[in-house]
Amino acid sequence: MKTFLVASDGSTAAEKAVDFAANRAKQEQARLVIVNVSEPFCPVGISELDVSVFDDAMKKESAAILEAALARAKAAGVTATTVHEIGAPAEAIIAIAKRESAGEIFVASHGRHGLARVAIGSISSRVVEWAPCTVTVVK
Repeated sequence: MKTFLVASDGSTAAEKAVDFAANRAKQEQARLVIVNVSEPFCPVGISELDVSVFDDAMKKESAAILEAALARAKAAGVTATTVHEIGAPAEAIIAIAKRESAGEIFVASHGRHGLARVAIGSISSRVVEWAPCTVTVVK
């Protein structure tokens, strides 16, 4: 069975990528791996206890993003699983694609607004450049 991977940050653009990937997975009878990558939170001068509050919030946000994306995929009639990792997004997406033997990666052309939007755009560019398989950028 083919495996497709789609990255989601919960943005509207990422939702389009999830829908697009789910439709392709359904057409090609592929399983879908939905990925959310959180960047580590490592501020200077904040206690370990305070960092754990941010870590917990990050995990809850990622779980909500993945749950919503999984619901979209299942509504499209696709077998899907989710993966949350903490790290550099582009590198983590590529590592997961390799680990899952993904035949194609789907990413949004941009994600959240403001500076995060610029960062997500560069993430999709890096995934395109370094991926071991075909990458489809969804607008």
